[in-house]
Amino acid sequence: MGSERNRPQRYRDEDDYGEYRVRSSKRPRTRRKRRIWPVLLAGCGIGILFTVLAATIVVFLTLRASQGSGSNLGSFVGISNLGGIQTFTHEDKQPIALTTLTQMQICDTIGNVSILVDPTATTAMVLTKKIVHANSQTDANQEFQRIIVEVQPPGTITHPLTCTQTQPTTDAGSGLTVNVTLPNSDGLLHNTSNSVDVSITLPPSALPSPNPSMQVDIDAPVGNVNIDGITGLLKIKGSTGNIQVTHTALVDGSHIETGQGNVTFNGQLVMPTITNEQAPEGYILQSEQGNINVTLPSDTNVVLDANTNVGSIKNEFDTSLKNTGTSGPANYHGPLNTSTSPPSLAQLVLDVSTGNVNIYKSQI
Repeated sequence: MGSERNRPQRYRDEDDYGEYRVRSSKRPRTRRKRRIWPVLLAGCGIGILFTVLAATIVVFLTLRASQGSGSNLGSFVGISNLGGIQTFTHEDKQPIALTTLTQMQICDTIGNVSILVDPTATTAMVLTKKIVHANSQTDANQEFQRIIVEVQPPGTITHPLTCTQTQPTTDAGSGLTVNVTLPNSDGLLHNTSNSVDVSITLPPSALPSPNPSMQVDIDAPVGNVNIDGITGLLKIKGSTGNIQVTHTALVDGSHIETGQGNVTFNGQLVMPTITNEQAPEGYILQSEQGNINVTLPSDTNVVLDANTNVGSIKNEFDTSLKNTGTSGPANYHGPLNTSTSPPSLAQLVLDVSTGNVNIYKSQI
């Protein structure tokens, strides 16, 4: 009888075979549940790690983007203070003894460049402003010493020019070179936090007479360029930043370009002397990504070559081209002003990859 009680219970299973199956009276073993807290803690740790990494990248990119203008650098102080980093500046003024200035060359890798002809000025003056980010004044002073700014006549610069294209050397009494050398990076933020703004003020007496015969070469890859009152052959090359040229007469062969930024010109075009031996080079204004805004006198006689791949062309002059669509591409090649005769052979090239071309008549 005892063996009868210990036998496993049987039941009829309606299967294909019609046989008896044995079901154990033992209760099935319950699987132990895994604790969720270690998984949550591990996930939080990974999330914090990625958050810190993302914040570091944002700070790095913000510093790099802020190099283009002094105002951006100043506004970054509030963010940099989270890590104890502050913005420090150091200014130097240097008067320049020039009888007549016929050539000017400025090489500034990171920083704004400004040239102004001031009727009230009596002496040419070069103002340089070093901008660094550091934890303390002591660290900032070390960074200031690492930045080399040379303001000397051509041919007397001791460090290699940072300009990609250089001008021929002229007489020391009629030329001016400003060369900025930033230190190589030995840390994450060295090259992204240091910059130098260059401001040059000239009296009208320093300009060559008769105008225009000055040659100006500016290489400013990261920063804005502002020229006011200079007349002559201008070759300005930027990569990131706006270029503004006002109260200026451009000579044939002038070339103004930037990679990302607007190009604004308000002035005149000096018509070249046409000879059988040499055709005019023309005037070229370019931007890969940005708008080109040009304001010219109503009697300007030049061939217009305007082009944009993505954007529009708007023109206030009397041509067959008035306005185009907003999406592009758009282009025009022909006389800027059909009311002038005979048509000029000089050509004004306004070329944009992504952006608008706007041509206005001067109100003067």
